[in-house]
Amino acid sequence: MSKAGENVILPSNAVFLVHKVGTSKAGHETQWETRTKPMRTAPGPNPVLSIANNKNEPVKAKSDAAEGGSWEFVSYTPRKDRQQLPRRPKEKEPKRKRRVQNRPNSHENTNTSLVSLRQDPKLLRNPGDLPPDLPVALFGHALLYVNFYFHSIATGAYSLPCLLFNPAKRDWFPRMMQDEAWRCIILSLSASTLASLTGSSSNYVDSHALLDEALRQLKSRVASGALPSDQTLGAISCLSMWSNEQGNLDKGWVHAKGLAELVKLRGGFSKISDGMRSKLYRGVFDIAVNSDRPPLLDDGLRGYPDNEVVSEDDDLETDKSDLSSFECRISPRLSSMFDDVVQFSTTVDDAITRNIKLDTNSLYDLVFGLYNRLLSCQSDSMSGCDNSLRICLILYIKSTVSHDNLNTTSMHLVKKLQASLQDCLNIHSSTPLTRWKLFIGGMAATDGTPEKQFFLQHLAEALAETEIAGEDGWGSLQAELSSIVWTRPINEAAGQKLWLQIAETRSR
Repeated sequence: MSKAGENVILPSNAVFLVHKVGTSKAGHETQWETRTKPMRTAPGPNPVLSIANNKNEPVKAKSDAAEGGSWEFVSYTPRKDRQQLPRRPKEKEPKRKRRVQNRPNSHENTNTSLVSLRQDPKLLRNPGDLPPDLPVALFGHALLYVNFYFHSIATGAYSLPCLLFNPAKRDWFPRMMQDEAWRCIILSLSASTLASLTGSSSNYVDSHALLDEALRQLKSRVASGALPSDQTLGAISCLSMWSNEQGNLDKGWVHAKGLAELVKLRGGFSKISDGMRSKLYRGVFDIAVNSDRPPLLDDGLRGYPDNEVVSEDDDLETDKSDLSSFECRISPRLSSMFDDVVQFSTTVDDAITRNIKLDTNSLYDLVFGLYNRLLSCQSDSMSGCDNSLRICLILYIKSTVSHDNLNTTSMHLVKKLQASLQDCLNIHSSTPLTRWKLFIGGMAATDGTPEKQFFLQHLAEALAETEIAGEDGWGSLQAELSSIVWTRPINEAAGQKLWLQIAETRSR
């Protein structure tokens, strides 16, 4: 069910995924079902993309689609006074006639934007025209998968509440629907996700068939030697992100390497359009971040200072950073990165608190620039204190921009952090910075794992040496975390959950 004010896809003959929440009665569980409902397509012989910067100044851009109709995005606010839809009265006149009579002549008072999408009749309308490798059963599921992608997967891709727009919905989605290979991948991803939720065997069959068709088309495109299009790059980025989120780092790395090489053929990130850049950043960098490897490509990466160099005195303590008061010797280069992460955190915290919207592309240019610097500065000669801080800064950025899947994608980083923290625990176990590192590691670790138990145990011991305890303990600890770097609106809920786990560990 869409939230108030959320845009809803209304395609022709849509298939909607309905989430039926269980009641208070025993034995009732969450269920999923699909319902079909005919909807009108948006009118107009010349589809355009209309993006409103504000209510009075729409900005129009021409579409690349050469065929097909349009779908309409309309603002929908559910009524609170009705728990279920009433039954429809019997129609006394043909639907087609009534629809024509009641159709408004103007969109002046309706907050709409038309997104031109190429609707392929071979995939969505006539089962006999489907590609030979796709099951006929897919005909009834395709629009369900499209809706599930848009409302669930794309929504979760960018969860920060202060973003001006969601690129997965505004920029990627129209391109996906215009390209057959990319469309097959997102349909496959939706089918796979739904299969894991419902256990439906037909969803699994659809997912495998769609993925096979997408890979066949992508292999053909790459083998042709043609300069890769934005859609081809976006499709491969999807494969990399999908493997990465499933924890298959080896397969994700293969996809990311191929994507990086194709981006190089296009001239680097600087030659990629604004609407696609964050997509390719994620395809190349997400797997590097989660496996803590040097980035595959930074050519044309925005938000990355090209003139940053390693100082000859890089092993000396700096007096410019607030870190100098935490009894750890931090190199100037890493200290500079810490300061930039603090600035990033402050910007996000302030935007959420004051209800300010941040430009999504600019913010993620900064995020991936920081990732690039933190991944590039690691070395075998780096001390345990430095390396643990570097990993914690990566995890902290992830906790801010990817808090919904922090635990599932951070297992490798958490294990490396545990190993690198030994020096700090032996020398600086009672410092605020060490407690902050332990807390960030504890939030990123998955419940029930040995790593989680490690961080809980050491946090309990470290806090026992302080006056942070009792009813006001969480408030005192959060104030200490904020003295280093902490985004309260984003991390407070996860932090309080960890605090309760620490208290339970201390009571044993």
